[in-house]
Amino acid sequence: MEPLIIALVGFAARFVKSAFGLGAGVLFAPALAIFLEPRLAVGMTAPIMFLSSVASIGAHWGHWDWPLLRRLLPTAIIGLLVGSYFLAWAPAQYLRLAIGAAAIAFAAIQLWRLRQRPAGADEAVRPPATALGAMLYGVCGGIVSGIAHSGGLFFSLYLLPRLNKVAFVASLTLTLLVIDSVRLLSYWQLSVLEVRHVLWALLFSPLMFAGSRVGKALNGRLSESGFVILLCIMVAVTGVALLVR
Repeated sequence: MEPLIIALVGFAARFVKSAFGLGAGVLFAPALAIFLEPRLAVGMTAPIMFLSSVASIGAHWGHWDWPLLRRLLPTAIIGLLVGSYFLAWAPAQYLRLAIGAAAIAFAAIQLWRLRQRPAGADEAVRPPATALGAMLYGVCGGIVSGIAHSGGLFFSLYLLPRLNKVAFVASLTLTLLVIDSVRLLSYWQLSVLEVRHVLWALLFSPLMFAGSRVGKALNGRLSESGFVILLCIMVAVTGVALLVR
């Protein structure tokens, strides 16, 4: 069963990323946690998230805003270590509550962003990058990344208002690559990650490229807002299911 789950997650993760620019881990970790032990659900999908970030970084190489990331990344790593420690040691019922709450929060914030998205946002006045903002968004994003693979939303809330589209995508991609890399190391040290999950992810990595090709082929043919709304509904439903389980 585990190889099949990892294969499907690998294909779907790259499909969603290529078609809509969204990370799919925020859906798969809560959904799997309904049926599997939460540590197993999050640990087995971590290598897929890392390989997905590796596959994405080349297209955005060098376009990130390093001065902004120097503020964000240290606090994000601190938050990630806190979240990873919680994942490793908290009882399963608390993990399900935490993952469920993170899923519902993601869906609510993402839907709010859709409603608030202004026309011509790239031309809007950009707020200054502050150490306090980097700390708040970085720590929050790192914690939920460690628990449920859903920290990208918090990172984007900090980066998006301050960068143009090219720099934003590149900066977010690099942030997720760093977070996914540190997460693998922390999961390994805390015995959340198992060798077989890494091997399965590497074995099924060609399916990730297939998912990417399908996603790119459908990019522009499907309604982005409609898909995002559907994804948020599914994430929210899985979150509620975890909370009431």
